[in-house]
Amino acid sequence: MRELRRLRASCYELVRGLPVPQPFDLRQFLAGVSAQRGRHIQLMLVPGLAAGDGFPYGWWAKLDHEDRIYAEHDTSPLHRAAIALHEVGHILWNHSPDAVLDTEVLRQALPDLEPAALAHMFAARHGYSRLEERQAEMVGAVLIERAGIGHVRVDGKPSKLIDRLGEALGHPLRDERCD
Repeated sequence: MRELRRLRASCYELVRGLPVPQPFDLRQFLAGVSAQRGRHIQLMLVPGLAAGDGFPYGWWAKLDHEDRIYAEHDTSPLHRAAIALHEVGHILWNHSPDAVLDTEVLRQALPDLEPAALAHMFAARHGYSRLEERQAEMVGAVLIERAGIGHVRVDGKPSKLIDRLGEALGHPLRDERCD
């Protein structure tokens, strides 16, 4: 549990100065991160991205001139934001994949990208360490929390469902005050 708290603290530190628009708007958030980093991040929504076995709902492609986040189009806005914010986590931690695998399926799904970008994207899913995936996931969770978009609404009123699940499962991001 201490390791998880240290990870969360380091992720909070990493995203501390990022502007998080209220109400949250994913494209506006990405524009703010782009401006702060001095490197453009483009969100690309692709229908059917996660259709294949073992394929994730999103990827990050580091191109010479910009970063691109590819996310599943046909999902809920909350899931789409979670996908993109996870990929932002990889960007902010400056992760780089270490294994390049066959990119033929990606080439068919995303024909506008050059082979090196496809290799980066595919390797990202298979080349990141467990720590790198945990770092990216925690950044995404911290940003969702800061954005205030992770709450389930029932009949127009906030639900305590996530809080109850967090308590039951011991989720470390349930409430900062619990530390």
